[in-house]
Amino acid sequence: MTDLVIALAVMGLLSAALGLACGWTRLPEGQGRTICLTLALVGGFAFLWYAAGRLYWVHLVDSSAVIVWSNWTPLFFAMAAGLAFRLPKTPLWRRVLASGLLAAVAVPALLWPLLGPLLRPPAVGDDLVYGGVVMQSSWATCSPAAAATLFTQAGTPTTESEMIGPCLTDEAGTPTLGLYRGIKLKANATGRDVQLLSGGIDELLVREDWPVLLLVRLPETGVDDPRYERQWGWIPGMGHSVVAAGVTADGQIEILDPSIGREWWQRQDLEVLWHGDGIQLDR
Repeated sequence: MTDLVIALAVMGLLSAALGLACGWTRLPEGQGRTICLTLALVGGFAFLWYAAGRLYWVHLVDSSAVIVWSNWTPLFFAMAAGLAFRLPKTPLWRRVLASGLLAAVAVPALLWPLLGPLLRPPAVGDDLVYGGVVMQSSWATCSPAAAATLFTQAGTPTTESEMIGPCLTDEAGTPTLGLYRGIKLKANATGRDVQLLSGGIDELLVREDWPVLLLVRLPETGVDDPRYERQWGWIPGMGHSVVAAGVTADGQIEILDPSIGREWWQRQDLEVLWHGDGIQLDR
């Protein structure tokens, strides 16, 4: 937890500094201050919706606590809190109330990586391994189970329960950057590191560098082929984690699915379910 504590402390201080700076800095008179406040609020919600928690942040922040370092939402709301305190032609009590409410929003926005496991703690997990696949003990633990399978296939036997905490899993699932954190911490502890998969399906299939953890999901709009939902139980829009372990001589992809076990996908299955995000261990 040290990595998260340090990151939270730094981001908390930075948020407070920005809020104070916006609260005391001279800004344009009249509607200019209101416009600045509006931009800060829109920026906070836009960042939360379009950028927070995305795996591409790993390219910019090489840290197990990237889930905190890349969370700029509290910075925007802290700035909005400071700007609200300087609203023109507004009674002091209203400015204090608005500023206080926005500051109160900034705090959980800063702490959200920890709020899930604290408020919705997951099950302890299980240690069931079936045919080299670490099986998930609940629908919410597919990511730590897949992470454990990744390490097990790479020669470091690992259990689902061991990965649940580091991956910041709660009963609602695992954040993508939480999954990255768990894998990176475990890899670093064993003298290795992790990297994001780059390239598309062709590169994945021809480079023969296995195993690879793949983040997969059926598109929210579904697909024309009804088998994914009706026969195989895929829920549109719900993310899942699996491990690709290799390619057979006839071109099938060996998939280690923590909800099912070992299975074989066709290329068209990857085209439907995989959208380019993957994590693997450095050699």
